[in-house]
Amino acid sequence: MKDKSVSRTVGVVVLGCDKNMADAEHFAGALSRRLSDLASVCGLTPYVETIPPLDAVVIYTCAFIYDAKKESIETVLEWCRRKADDCNPRRVYVAGCLPQRYAEELKNEIPEVDGFFGVGEDEKLADILCGGCSERHGCAALPVRTRLDDRPHAFLKIADGCNHACTFCVIPAIKGAYHSTRRETLLSEARELVAAGVLEINLVAQDITAYGRDLYDDYRLPDLLRDLCAIPGDFWVRCLYCYPGGVNAAFIEQMATQPKIVPYLDMPLQHVSPSVLKSMRRPGAEQDIIALINRLRDAIPGLTLRTTMMVGFPGETEEDFRNLLDAAQTIAFEWLGAFRFCPEEGTPAAGMGNAVPAVVARERYETLMEMQAAITARHNASREGRHTRALVEGYDKGLNAWAARSPAEAPEVDGSVLIQPHPAIKGGMFVEVELLQASLYDITAKITSP
Repeated sequence: MKDKSVSRTVGVVVLGCDKNMADAEHFAGALSRRLSDLASVCGLTPYVETIPPLDAVVIYTCAFIYDAKKESIETVLEWCRRKADDCNPRRVYVAGCLPQRYAEELKNEIPEVDGFFGVGEDEKLADILCGGCSERHGCAALPVRTRLDDRPHAFLKIADGCNHACTFCVIPAIKGAYHSTRRETLLSEARELVAAGVLEINLVAQDITAYGRDLYDDYRLPDLLRDLCAIPGDFWVRCLYCYPGGVNAAFIEQMATQPKIVPYLDMPLQHVSPSVLKSMRRPGAEQDIIALINRLRDAIPGLTLRTTMMVGFPGETEEDFRNLLDAAQTIAFEWLGAFRFCPEEGTPAAGMGNAVPAVVARERYETLMEMQAAITARHNASREGRHTRALVEGYDKGLNAWAARSPAEAPEVDGSVLIQPHPAIKGGMFVEVELLQASLYDITAKITSP
């Protein structure tokens, strides 16, 4: 007889970074492997108006910066309210970075939560939700991860943790030292994703260029890229979060020669001023970034670059900021995101003196983003009339267009290619398009060949 205490329907809410989505889907896979015929899992947005009767909701949280912690707490409280008011869900569990960092505080402050699980405790959480039952039903045929949505892209987390000691960052304290996932596991997972219809695999880690150093003598990111591209099928591979110090000749060669790897690179710099980078303890602070980017653009035709910058770090002078603006103008990143320094408890930067006034940091942020908006607008305008391949994500009723992305747009952070309605188009397919008219972030297109 089936155990009546077993959770039959579990909703999963994912907050924070794309690494959380990968973790949540691994949890869903672990739950499926335990009770494949008894449990079902569905992905939920943080605030949904109507939800099915749920035995439990699992909330994957973020604790990277204050705003992320605030959103996580508000989401947990909202689901606890639903539990109290409607008994839907019957149980609420909180997972990921927030309980990893604040387990005892959360237990005391939010006793309505049925359980807190830190980073890497997906299997333990699945056991709890299955009532402690370890029975498997045909687990050898079940996937490593269970998709929580039907989007045609997925994030492949190739490592977790970080060995860098950036003074503003809490990630090493939360997730520990850098640890790579074994190549056999990653290749198996990638094959499953492609077999399930995924057309774009986005490689993520705190720094994907450090892959393999902790596991292998002679197997690194370029080798992993080569093996991923050898998997049969028509799909893209995209490289996200590459520290510049790890961008070497072997990596550039794979980027330039493997047709499945899109010419796109996310390389978070944080700053360019040597004095600020030194205070941040950023790796590769002495590296000539402009020379590296010129080398990349020479080697990889059509390369699109994204970066992230921080303004208002303690001790950042007007000259430091001007150097940042000059470098961003010279390099002309196609995409650039920025944020203002926020002191995070437990980090060295939180105790640094010589703070930049909040009003100055805000002005610097606005100046940088205004300059970047003009750069991105020029980049998009230069693409008008070009032909490219695009991955169709889904239909946007409000815009009366199909939302898609070309190799030049990463999911969830960049603009979109908005394709005019066409009877041959559906979500989750590649199409050939002509780019027509650019706006600041998006660009309209018409289909030329499905």
